Amino acid sequence: MMKIARLLFTCLLLLIASEKSFAVYNETIFTSKTIPLKGTSAVVTFQKNNGTSKPQKTSNNSIRLYGKGTLIITPNDDFELTKIDYYYKINKSNGSSPVPTLTSTDGSFQSTSFGGSWTGSTTQPIILLSDGTKGNIEFSRVIITFDYRNGKQDTYTSFVTKEFTLRIGRDNYATFNGQKAKTAPDGLPLIYSSDNESVAMVDTMTGAVRLKNNLGTATIKSSFAGNDSLNPSSDSYKIIVNPYHEGTAESPYSVAEIYALRDAKRYIQEGDSIYVSGFITKIKSIAGGMITYYISDDISAQQQLLVYDNCNFNKTKFKSINDLAVGWFVTIKGRNRVIGTTPQIRGGYVTKISKDAVNSPIISGCTAFLDSSLVTLSADEAKAKIYYTTDGSEPTELSAEYAAPFLLGASATVKAVSYFNGEKSIVVSQEFKKVGKSELVTVADALKAADGARVYVRGTVARTEKYSGESSLNYYINDTEDVSNGIKVDNGKYLQNTDIVSAFQIVRGDEVCVAAKVGDSEGVKVLKAPQLMSIAKCKDQAQVSTAGWATFVSRRPVDFSYTPAISAYIVNYSADDNNVTLSPVTAIPGNIAVVVKAEAGTYTLQYGNENTTVGVNDLAFSDTSKNVDKAFNIYVLAKQNNGCGFYPVKANTTIAPFKGYLAIGHSSKYRAKPYYAIDTTTTSIANPVYKPKKMEDARYNLFGQRVNTNYRGLVIVNGRKAISK
Repeated sequence: MMKIARLLFTCLLLLIASEKSFAVYNETIFTSKTIPLKGTSAVVTFQKNNGTSKPQKTSNNSIRLYGKGTLIITPNDDFELTKIDYYYKINKSNGSSPVPTLTSTDGSFQSTSFGGSWTGSTTQPIILLSDGTKGNIEFSRVIITFDYRNGKQDTYTSFVTKEFTLRIGRDNYATFNGQKAKTAPDGLPLIYSSDNESVAMVDTMTGAVRLKNNLGTATIKSSFAGNDSLNPSSDSYKIIVNPYHEGTAESPYSVAEIYALRDAKRYIQEGDSIYVSGFITKIKSIAGGMITYYISDDISAQQQLLVYDNCNFNKTKFKSINDLAVGWFVTIKGRNRVIGTTPQIRGGYVTKISKDAVNSPIISGCTAFLDSSLVTLSADEAKAKIYYTTDGSEPTELSAEYAAPFLLGASATVKAVSYFNGEKSIVVSQEFKKVGKSELVTVADALKAADGARVYVRGTVARTEKYSGESSLNYYINDTEDVSNGIKVDNGKYLQNTDIVSAFQIVRGDEVCVAAKVGDSEGVKVLKAPQLMSIAKCKDQAQVSTAGWATFVSRRPVDFSYTPAISAYIVNYSADDNNVTLSPVTAIPGNIAVVVKAEAGTYTLQYGNENTTVGVNDLAFSDTSKNVDKAFNIYVLAKQNNGCGFYPVKANTTIAPFKGYLAIGHSSKYRAKPYYAIDTTTTSIANPVYKPKKMEDARYNLFGQRVNTNYRGLVIVNGRKAISK
């Protein structure tokens, strides 16, 4: 057997009331290797067996084992027990004897100054027997030393994002180059592969992806073959390539896309309704108010789609074959059908017709900017040609023809016109302004501006309202990250006036420049019709004092695996036993409070995956100052006389914004504790229960203030109410 690591972990014992129950300890195992092995090393069981009394849990989280009882430690797979140290004391019953004694199943148990110790080497359960009929043995903890039986270390190969949906011709398709897998240990030699190279090819060594402009799905896999000391591992992610358009009323398919879907064997279920647009190239006949005709992406009709049994607007019948004409551009909704291998549309109706009249183009872009603005021109008619100017002159067919979005680096007046089938639209115009640094004002200045004034404000995001999935987000900016004052940015969009699609695009601490008009909302000044000109994203930082513990509230999702010097834990309060436990997490979503552990210092943290989730977490925070109106109701993390833990906040105390706290509503079953301790040692257990030292002299009045023995009145001593006379 190859010994990989010899570890110690401390199990603070739990009592289960039934005779045959047992407690399982799920610990985080820290090894000398990069990645800890998974699993629980042992199961600890207390049983009454032939005794007269069940094991009992004490108020200080110890367990009493009575005569004829047993304590069984059963190693799990991959673990071999080599030493067990039992910490206990023997309690007599009214001074009677014989007192309980302990023996082990294989005779290797010896008494020590702290209790007893077993040594050996086994993968079988170790049973500790309690003899005697009077008194009990009170266990406070057990330290288990073990070896790993598995001769190889596990490895992990993983992709952060499991699926990408791309559309040919969109920005996310043009810029996509795949993703590199993470490995643990770092730097494992990986081989990448693609299961559909007609859609996506991958560099076998680097993982870089080259898309082939074909519709379909490809799965990219990363694999580590393993070696003499490391186990193999693999992971994969999926690339789904769709057409540029979505087949909806707002984004109908082109004829070419219908054929591409057919070629990729992804033509949707026959009978489903889709939207398709194109030029009418041929009209066959009219019968019963329905016209059969062909459409194509251009007048040349190199690739056509048959439209069969089609009605006019609002599903009304055509009156004459002249209700349609070759060259008109139509959008139709109908049921897809494949005859042999040829797709067609039938049983639908016309939703839009573009005849001779040409609609004006739409000019889009951030009309106020610091460095540059990306200008986009679009027309209702897909085949219309757009001509534009940037010097304020009238555009004609001799002006620049629009082919792709373009950048403006200076103030300009953009004018544009559409031409379609020889017809010309009305010219449209839009002013674009480059804002100089000298024109930027503070939030304080913006609050003094008159309603209707155009302002360009530089500030820091103090807080954001909850993102509800809409295209915009309300947020507040100030001259500092102070939530008490500031000005509301009403329905803010992202850069280039694009929609907000994530709660973490704008977060507190970001430095922004916003162009907007000053407005009024119920007597409070706000910024209306805002445009985000720039954003400097803040860095999430956790500050830890010499106490070694702190609370931290994330702004964006955080991945702690990039910063191994700091550990994070979610917090749970159990009303069943009136205890607080910590559970380790390696990544957290944005806008969540956790407890962190590290050496004193400031730690800059890396962003994580927006889809990260964690379990139930009772650590809360407020984005404004929180007033505490009742003592022993709100607990904050602090280091005081009893070590680091959660201590009660006095009544009429204010908790600062974005500071983690526990709100504990005590039931009649348990009284309020003077503090809830957290583990202050290098334990390997994820949910430790800390055994506090006795505090016979610690007294608190009802306001949470510590008092001496001369105080008269109702006090709390060791979590219990008492009268001091």
